[in-house]
Amino acid sequence: MSRRSLLTALAVVAVAAALGFALYAKTASASTAGTIAVAGDVRVDEDVVRAPSITYPTPDYTVGIPATGTAAPRKRPSGAPAAASRMPVVSGYLTEVPVMLGSHVAKGEVVARLDTTMLDLGVRQAETAGVKARANLRVLDNAIDTLATARGKLITARSQLVTARASLVATIGVLTGTRASLETSIALIQRLIAQVPPAGPPHMPPYPVLLAGMQQGLAGLDAGLAGAKTGLSKMNQGLAKMAAGLAQLDSARSQLRDARKLAVIGIAAQDVAVELAKARRAEATVVSPVDGVVTYARAAGTAVMVGAPIVRIRPNGPSHIYTYLTTDQLAQVSVGSRASVDYDSNPGGPLAGHLIYLGDRATVPPTNFPTSIVHMTRAVRVTIELDGDLTAPPGTPVDVEISTGL
Repeated sequence: MSRRSLLTALAVVAVAAALGFALYAKTASASTAGTIAVAGDVRVDEDVVRAPSITYPTPDYTVGIPATGTAAPRKRPSGAPAAASRMPVVSGYLTEVPVMLGSHVAKGEVVARLDTTMLDLGVRQAETAGVKARANLRVLDNAIDTLATARGKLITARSQLVTARASLVATIGVLTGTRASLETSIALIQRLIAQVPPAGPPHMPPYPVLLAGMQQGLAGLDAGLAGAKTGLSKMNQGLAKMAAGLAQLDSARSQLRDARKLAVIGIAAQDVAVELAKARRAEATVVSPVDGVVTYARAAGTAVMVGAPIVRIRPNGPSHIYTYLTTDQLAQVSVGSRASVDYDSNPGGPLAGHLIYLGDRATVPPTNFPTSIVHMTRAVRVTIELDGDLTAPPGTPVDVEISTGL
């Protein structure tokens, strides 16, 4: 570097140092007069309402929405799971933006609406699945009732058969006793006949006729006992079949009851799915998070990306001014210290305010901040709130005087 260039650089540094010292001296002199004069900037507080990330349902065209394109659906690879939903990169299509720049909005007021065609479809799909689940539950209930009726009839029939069997067993017992008595009588008559002389008495009782009748009755009793025992065997087989049938009915009813429990759980899940689908659809209606004034609104009829600003709103409330103080200046003020704010286009006198926030660490003010503190000098940011409903244009550079109270 030439000597001339070096002298020029030293001269620039000297001028800058002198300017910084002059500004610091000016600030210091103001401080000694009971005020600190600094430059500030009217803080711009805005709530950005962004496009939501909505999970769109997979279309089920059987529900009733027509296809909008002619291209055939892409074939899912073998073994790949069916997608239940898709996360969009595009939030949706703005069908309505009922606010404009300068509009006053209240918290909860609608500021934009996205197209809900697919979301309406998702609600219908979930509701249709819920209807089907409830229909399946009614079918299960009817089947359980039918089995209960059949079981009741089978139990009644079994009870009647058990009664009839007991009666038949009693009858077999009577017939068996009667047969034994008849056999005894036949044996007695046979002995009496054997004791009669060959010539026979003049007045012999008709033993042969009685014997023939008794033997005929015995044959009838044997036939009756055989029929009764056959009937008893069939009754036993019927009771066994009824017992097996009751076991099958009980097993089937138990399975149906388990299926019903699962169906009830499925209905509850479908109800949750309906509420979730409605909640997703509700996300397509975008509302204001605060009371305030719209400073930006995207035009309707456009597609928006997820997270893209749709509306910006400046909340209602007192105006705030940012400024920076050196550590020496910060020691002379506190929260509540009075301040006055003025700016070039202010039509009236200075605006009254007070300190509401003192930063907790020193930092280098941004190079674009209109402060009188020499940049690269570390300072602490403070916030001033204007009194009452006083306002200043957002982003406007202002002159601030803070009372030190000394």
